[in-house]
Amino acid sequence: MNRLNFLIVFSPFVFTLFYVLVFFLVQQLSNKKYLSKLIYSFIFVLLLEIFLITKFYNFLNTQQIFYILFIFICNSFIFMNLIQIPISSLQVKLLRIISKNNGLNEKKINLKYTPSNIFEERIKTFINNETIIKEKSILKLRSQKILIFYMFLKYFKALYNVRL
Repeated sequence: MNRLNFLIVFSPFVFTLFYVLVFFLVQQLSNKKYLSKLIYSFIFVLLLEIFLITKFYNFLNTQQIFYILFIFICNSFIFMNLIQIPISSLQVKLLRIISKNNGLNEKKINLKYTPSNIFEERIKTFINNETIIKEKSILKLRSQKILIFYMFLKYFKALYNVRL
């Protein structure tokens, strides 16, 4: 594998990492809405990538250009979805509650589903999908690997001041 092929293989991942860093930087420096920062960061890095591709167009064939752009867009899509997990999870739960109990108004939802009730429901869900195990009255993680995912989510929740 020559150097050019090596750069072609890894450039989309480098651009995605750059996108993540640009987004985090913009997140800290700008007062704009979260989604607009995400989109503007993506567009900025995509335009930079297109500029660099046009600069080195003579060294690249069509397949390589397509690969670089396609993998960058796929990685960016994955990043956008990963940082939305904590927010989307709560929104989906709320939509399920409203769908299941047709005719609930906001006051009834607040009375019926207090934070402690939702907490109990989440524990039941974890037990049902075997993420945690209940031994007597003690809850334990089934696998320590889940802690990595938990730390990842905790980091993003703290970064974006999301309270669930």
